[in-house]
Amino acid sequence: MPDTSTASLHWDYRDGRVAAVAAAVVFSLWVAEIVLPGGGAAQGALAEPGTTFGRFLDSTHRIASILVIVAAALGLSLGARQTRRWLRVSWWSMAAFGAISLTTSLMPGPCRVSTDVACAAEALAEGVHGASVAQALLSVAAVVAALLSVVALAVNRWRASDPAWLFVAVMAGLQAVTAVAVLVLAGIRFWSAGDGDPGVALGLLERAHLVTVALWLLAAGIIPGQWRRTRDGRAARAAN
Repeated sequence: MPDTSTASLHWDYRDGRVAAVAAAVVFSLWVAEIVLPGGGAAQGALAEPGTTFGRFLDSTHRIASILVIVAAALGLSLGARQTRRWLRVSWWSMAAFGAISLTTSLMPGPCRVSTDVACAAEALAEGVHGASVAQALLSVAAVVAALLSVVALAVNRWRASDPAWLFVAVMAGLQAVTAVAVLVLAGIRFWSAGDGDPGVALGLLERAHLVTVALWLLAAGIIPGQWRRTRDGRAARAAN
């Protein structure tokens, strides 16, 4: 953010909050695709990766991944210091999620959503061109990193006596349920050698998990407690 008094560029914790909210909005585009023309649970951008809208979603996924990394970096460097241990775990897990998401979006193959483990497993089982074990493992890592980050954030807000901890805890519970369901679905598709249909698609379950990921990023951005540092430096060091 430009500093008008010095005409220099500097970063503020509010930039991190904006980045997290923007990432949540961009990740939500994958969910919104289902209501757009040509979309649906069994077709759409992932089933037709060469379409214009498919390429648009590929680009937005990379942008969202970069925004997540920016938000995590600013949280680590400029965020609150209270109950710092759990908050550090949350920020580092968020950074890992962003980095993994960016990496998977650059890999060959039909899967563009980093958390779509079912897609990676199905692509491997059906021998889809470009599918790899590395992408499947990175997809699992992305799911785990996102879940770890929201759980750590819930614990951080609880230890800081922030009333928002309950909302974050609910988000963590929903994400845990959908994450387990996605991993189970991935296992079923892999061991059954795919679903019998050519190609891969982003199903309703995967979209539901993306909703919980977007809600986690939204909560990370709108809840102020994990961003604002205490005015009392000694208290901050004592809480560290």
